[in-house]
Amino acid sequence: MKKKAYSMICPLLLVGMLFVLSSCNKDEKDKNKITVAGIDFIPNCFVDSGEVVGIDVDIAATAMQNAGITNEISLAESWDMAYNATLTGPNRALLTVGYSADRKDLFKWAGPTSQGMYYLFAKKKSGIGLLNSIDASKEIASIAVVRNWLETTTLENLGFHNLVYYDSFNDALNAFMNDQVKSIASDLGHLIKKLPTGYYAQEVEPLTRYLTVFYYIAFSKDVDDAVVQKCQTAIENMIKDRTTLSIMQKYIASVTSQYIPGTIQLFTEVSPPFNYYSGTGASVKAEGSSTEIINEIQRRIGFVDKINITTWTDAYATALYLPNCALFSTARNEARENLFQWVGPISVQRACFYTLTSSGISILTLEQAKALRSIATPKDWHTHNFLKSNNFQNIVATSITPIDAFEQLLHGEVEALFLSDVAVKWLANSTNTLSSAITEQMEAYSYNNYIAFSITTPSSLVQQWQSTLDAMRADGKFGEIWNKWFDGIQMP
Repeated sequence: MKKKAYSMICPLLLVGMLFVLSSCNKDEKDKNKITVAGIDFIPNCFVDSGEVVGIDVDIAATAMQNAGITNEISLAESWDMAYNATLTGPNRALLTVGYSADRKDLFKWAGPTSQGMYYLFAKKKSGIGLLNSIDASKEIASIAVVRNWLETTTLENLGFHNLVYYDSFNDALNAFMNDQVKSIASDLGHLIKKLPTGYYAQEVEPLTRYLTVFYYIAFSKDVDDAVVQKCQTAIENMIKDRTTLSIMQKYIASVTSQYIPGTIQLFTEVSPPFNYYSGTGASVKAEGSSTEIINEIQRRIGFVDKINITTWTDAYATALYLPNCALFSTARNEARENLFQWVGPISVQRACFYTLTSSGISILTLEQAKALRSIATPKDWHTHNFLKSNNFQNIVATSITPIDAFEQLLHGEVEALFLSDVAVKWLANSTNTLSSAITEQMEAYSYNNYIAFSITTPSSLVQQWQSTLDAMRADGKFGEIWNKWFDGIQMP
């Protein structure tokens, strides 16, 4: 009897133990499950046939699956509700969150999952036209914005006082389409997807690009660092194997790799011959001496990220806070020394004053330069900062690129140009301007250009780039690139 009773009880105990273990595993999984929220933001996050889908949704779901992270994704009723819930946790995450300096310490981050470009838009019939200046954009009569969105807080921080606030993007868009406001602030891709088919191309034009934004998964601060890092690694692997590109092409068939965030976000501006672009639209290609150096470093490391070409103001502001981000070609000086981690040098230049030979103007001292009616230089460049720090009152910094500043001199709009010797030589050659038509005046200072990495980029990555650049110097590749562009000019 005892033996028989034992044989009956043993299976019951085994079943009970399995039930307890199963319950423990389920409780553990539920305990570690990440509750993920998104808001309606086409094509990044939206509901289709009852299912939450979109670029950021699919990338996040795939990354978490690859990382072994249990999750549940749903659409929140409002941005404020989802944002505040993620702030307080526990075990929460929010999709399509623009990484910003104001937000970086509020969450733990994995990404980027996608990239956006924030513009001010107007109806073509408004006649406002292209505005390359933030200051000029502040003169627009009214700009529709969504309360508390990054598009909006960025404009507020830039000093805009012509904003008209709405509680949802649909409300802001209706006001714009019904001519209740002159302009609307929006992510480019989101606006195109929300407008009726063909409406954007026929009726709307961009006025000012004011921010390049990278969308991340924002985790509540209580989520374990190891979980966030697993997700980050999974996203980087998806970028490298083109999974993120494939996902994006499901929603925007014509998109190319130029619109996909990299493992490192590389920024540059139009500053020939070091960095500039050729082509238009999807065929835009970054070129220049510094571009070739950066791409050779990347090739040797094992993966070539795309290069974002934007305004200096946008690029510089982004590199001050975004992790895994680099800006080139950046003049290294005392004011910037502790703002970045530096790799280089990659070029050397002399900052000089230039005048039209026909003007007969002579500049031998800074005091003589200060006495001129006007001096052109690109807005927010180190040359602009130099003039301001030396109390110049005749600065014309309305140009976005050195090309614009050079043309201001050629057209007689200013008496002098303050720019680098290499840039002026290249600009003169490219515009078939006779060297005798422009006179180089005094040199104010000389400087080296570097690749400036954000402080939040891992130092091991920065050192890898520096070591690779040093190897290029040792094996002659750097010299080969340099002499292709600057034959006869000493290397930095």
